[in-house]
Amino acid sequence: MVRWYCLVILLSGLVAGCSESPEKPEMLIDEDTYISLLVELQLVRTYSETDRMDEAAADSLRDTIFREYGVPDSAFWESHKYYQQFPADQKKRVEEAIERLRKDRMEEPGRPSEEQD
Repeated sequence: MVRWYCLVILLSGLVAGCSESPEKPEMLIDEDTYISLLVELQLVRTYSETDRMDEAAADSLRDTIFREYGVPDSAFWESHKYYQQFPADQKKRVEEAIERLRKDRMEEPGRPSEEQD
């Protein structure tokens, strides 16, 4: 449940930035990869905020995630800033990230179904 609250906070920040003539970053990552990274990074953030891991472990995990996706963190953050400039589209990306998190939560082994929560 904490993970959902953290995601809502993240979502608020995602749709905040707008500019009149956004310039595509040189290393704009595709939307699907961006959404996947958004999900992974939110999970790391949630675990670190709930004291399930210390900040050094969280930093290391974030580095590993970027390495596994083959995306430099700078490319993610530049893409993030760019995508935020289109609030309606960003809302759809965020909704997709939430749906992926929801599916991930439902697939956790030993986890009761949604009806039992």
